Amino acid sequence: RFRDSLDEVLQWKMQLGERISRAIRHAEDDLREHDRELQQFISHLHSYLVTVAAELRMIPRKTRVRAGEGWKDIFIFEVPEWDEKEGKGELRRHVDWMIAQIESPKYRDDNGHENYAQVRNDVEKWLQTQQLLRQVMKEKTVKVKCRKVTGDGRVIGQPSSWESSNQWSGGEKWSKNMALFLGILNYLAEKRQAVHLHSKRNRTVILDNPFGKASSDHVLDPVFFIADQLGFQIIALTALAEGKFVREYFPIVYSCRLRPTASADKFLVQADREIRHAYFQDHAPEALQRLGEPRQPELF
Repeated sequence: RFRDSLDEVLQWKMQLGERISRAIRHAEDDLREHDRELQQFISHLHSYLVTVAAELRMIPRKTRVRAGEGWKDIFIFEVPEWDEKEGKGELRRHVDWMIAQIESPKYRDDNGHENYAQVRNDVEKWLQTQQLLRQVMKEKTVKVKCRKVTGDGRVIGQPSSWESSNQWSGGEKWSKNMALFLGILNYLAEKRQAVHLHSKRNRTVILDNPFGKASSDHVLDPVFFIADQLGFQIIALTALAEGKFVREYFPIVYSCRLRPTASADKFLVQADREIRHAYFQDHAPEALQRLGEPRQPELF
């Protein structure tokens, strides 16, 4: 309509073709850049999962106990391995599925506005470690096994599955759960900050009424042994009526009782302290000196 000669039409056609080719190149470059970023993201996810699997296999080393003349792991983590190419392919399909879900109408209201909060919550859920591990492991799962410590202090060589260990007695279940809890705490502490390995006590765990049905030596000894090996000082808030084992495993016991006052609705806390002097003389005589120092009087 605006061209007066065939030459002008041909020139216009050539310019239009160049613009279309330039637009196609830009679109292809964007797709290549998007695919490169996506592949990099997949590689980061895969490297992260490989690291998680390797770290999971290290946690049982934190719960070893001495058995006879050697050491035995209380826990065994069986973390499946997977092929790198297949694992990245599964992660790519998972990310493609996520993109399809985000682009679907389910996250838009009647006016077409996107619910960013819901998208963020779902994306965080889809990218959780356990979700990603399920993708690369397929039908395989992480299996946890543990060994039982008998009444005479022996560690049974044949490990039991986690499901069967949940059928143990209350004290034995407490023992294996506490041992795993301390091992994970130690692992996390070492990852967060440098631990002074030369210090026998380098961290403290405070437990509120932790013992429950656990009172036998064969279920308490492994836990306190692991706590000692990992450098944990255990502070337990519990009732003295639970048994004499409280005084056996804790060299210092504070007994807090309520003392009545002149006012009927008010009480004072009276704290009595018991110290096992023989324990400190054998293991930490310098601590006994500090415990014997006079307290500074209160001004108010």
